[in-house]
Amino acid sequence: MLDFAYFFFLLAAIAIGWMLGRGSSKKKPDFSEQEESLARSYAQGLNYLLSEHHDDSIDKFIDSLEVSPATFDTHLALGNLLRRRGEYDQAIRVHQNLLARPSLSRQSQHKAQFELACDYIAAGWLDRAERLLQELVETSQELRTTSLEHLVEVYRDEREWAKAIHAVNLLHGRRFKRLSADWAPVQAHFCCELAEEAIAAKDYLSARKHLDAALGYDRSSVRACLLWARLEYLLGKQRDAIKVLQRIPKQSPDYIPEILELLLTCYGELGDGRGLDRYLESLLKEHPSNSVLIALAERIQEQDSEAAAAAFMGKQLALRPSLRGLGRFLDLYIGTAQGRARENLSLLKTLVDQLIANRPHYRCSNCGFSGNQLHWLCPSCKHWDSVRSVKGIEGE
Repeated sequence: MLDFAYFFFLLAAIAIGWMLGRGSSKKKPDFSEQEESLARSYAQGLNYLLSEHHDDSIDKFIDSLEVSPATFDTHLALGNLLRRRGEYDQAIRVHQNLLARPSLSRQSQHKAQFELACDYIAAGWLDRAERLLQELVETSQELRTTSLEHLVEVYRDEREWAKAIHAVNLLHGRRFKRLSADWAPVQAHFCCELAEEAIAAKDYLSARKHLDAALGYDRSSVRACLLWARLEYLLGKQRDAIKVLQRIPKQSPDYIPEILELLLTCYGELGDGRGLDRYLESLLKEHPSNSVLIALAERIQEQDSEAAAAAFMGKQLALRPSLRGLGRFLDLYIGTAQGRARENLSLLKTLVDQLIANRPHYRCSNCGFSGNQLHWLCPSCKHWDSVRSVKGIEGE
């Protein structure tokens, strides 16, 4: 069954064909052989569209409806509709047909070129889209901003971070102009991507420069702080790394679970167990989370006993029940139980583990994408910073 948009387009195409035919009949009472052929081809094209024989219908439609200022928008609408339906090859054919018409105005050619670039992006042919968009940035003042925005997306998907940064700067007019609240965090992420590449290559000087740039764009960038702390740690500066990590809960408590591993490592290498305990206790009081609770329970187990850790967990779970907390609580009690009680607790622990395994740790607040790994860029909706730890009884 044809959807509403497709049916609407067909009505528009029929109306245009009728008007063209009506105009021709006023000028010439008798159809020429060429006009009769075009009319038959046009009717056949509509017939194919109605029967959903798409490949044949596109050819017939292109043949029957001449490209002119009067029909340009109809061709453009068909190509856009095909792209939205996921029929990228057909959309490309329609828009390429428009570009092949030198009689079109320069403005119309630019529109067709932009839509073709969008077809290529949707089809995953990013290099082709990049070339078309770069041309439009140089030649079309009307489409320059929109083309730059799409270029940023292309560079993002191609992981061409330096080019993405340059495109965003062009979008805002000059290199050091203050970015909008929408673009500053995005630009910071591009700098962080470059910093991650530099850290992987052990080019720590370049990494620091990229992180300076990231924080220059967005002072509240959690990702930049996490990378900065990691860089300080790699340089043997554990105390500096701790100071940077302690900034993150104030920026966004949602990312507390992401700081714990490096935080525990730094305090451990410094031999500052008391400092670690005090900080974890303050975190649990100000920003309760299962990750902090479990970390504290493990500290109590190391310094005291499983029974003391279990008692601590029991009190906390009474205040904030959670599956993860219950799982760790059962772990502690299993270590102290014997006989049938141990078997029953082990069975219960298995069931809780299965429940936890079936629950995602992270979820995108924009589109609902979920998984067990933190993504700074949502793989589904392509939004930055929208994937966070799941909260509540099934999460943190």
